[in-house]
Amino acid sequence: MRPWADRVREEAYLLNPAFSAINLTASLDGYVSVATTGMPFPMSFLVLPVVLHRPTREKLPTSTRTSMPAWLQEHAEARVSFFERVTSLRPHTREALHFGLRHGLLRTGEAGALRAAPQPTRVKRMLDKMTGEARECGLKARFVGKWLASTGSPATAMALWGIRP
Repeated sequence: MRPWADRVREEAYLLNPAFSAINLTASLDGYVSVATTGMPFPMSFLVLPVVLHRPTREKLPTSTRTSMPAWLQEHAEARVSFFERVTSLRPHTREALHFGLRHGLLRTGEAGALRAAPQPTRVKRMLDKMTGEARECGLKARFVGKWLASTGSPATAMALWGIRP
């Protein structure tokens, strides 16, 4: 990972740890709204590659009634280069997790599962303060969290996207 001062401006804006941590927090908030446990750690690495990739984000369904397997079957193009996106965003996801844990946005629970530390109303207020594409990313991150909770294990979710844990 490049030192902060050496990053390309666009990379620094889009992939800054605070913005990425807010997206992870929104996804964790969505996840725990469906599942009683926190999000398994490996699943957190799926959030940013889905949410920050505009073509994928714009095609995501609006409701969890559309299952992830059914959606991926209809939108196979979303899996194209997904492994590369996960791999390239892995350091940024780690940095966001570190930032979120250090600044009280995220916390760990049983067996290392991740949870959003703020109350759901605080997460909603964070998303309400965002505008434009940043807000869209946050709202879709919350949706992706709900979707992942409905999918099952990390191995299942990753297999659906064509990657292995």
